[in-house]
Amino acid sequence: MNVSKYDHAARGKNAPLYAYYAKKIKDETRVVSGRCLDAGCGGGYLGLALACITDLEFTFLDISPEMLEKADAHIIEDGLENRARTLQADVHNIPLPDGCMDLVISRGSIPFWEDPGKALSEIYRLLAPHGKAFVGGGRGTPEMRKQFERNMKKEGLPGPDGKRRRPGGPDDPWQIMKGRDFDQILKDVGIPRFSAPIEADGRWIRLWK
Repeated sequence: MNVSKYDHAARGKNAPLYAYYAKKIKDETRVVSGRCLDAGCGGGYLGLALACITDLEFTFLDISPEMLEKADAHIIEDGLENRARTLQADVHNIPLPDGCMDLVISRGSIPFWEDPGKALSEIYRLLAPHGKAFVGGGRGTPEMRKQFERNMKKEGLPGPDGKRRRPGGPDDPWQIMKGRDFDQILKDVGIPRFSAPIEADGRWIRLWK
């Protein structure tokens, strides 16, 4: 995977996408202080956008050391050294204690999780009392989605696993998100409080305690 190319697009042309979802998360969850985990964070794009509009303290988790190097650099660039740290780990087995997070967020990582039920159970385990999770994927409003997909076609941008996908094709992460029965997955792993609707701007799984 060309990490630098992916990162350049995420911090440049695609930055409005992360700002859009950060505002959506803030407005809906109303969690603006405490501890937040950005799971499958890549270069930290969603969490960094949320940090700009909240007082949350962040842990940026990803399995890729190359992406975490970018996240570390962006934390410094954005002046967040006192509010953020990175953690290399697998979302299926997160080395953090129960109930340690007030908010867990993730955008675009879930289609690549081998066992989404196990990963979502881990995320639920981390939530503190009254904690919330906002996890899923999408490409913003219909207008933003068109621009995002034009950028993908023009630049041949890969996904987090390094593979290039045709927008709208069967291996497009957005199509994978739409096709999975997350209601059943969440019921099967025993998470009691959730919603997983398909919306105009993506599919977003909400968990809460």
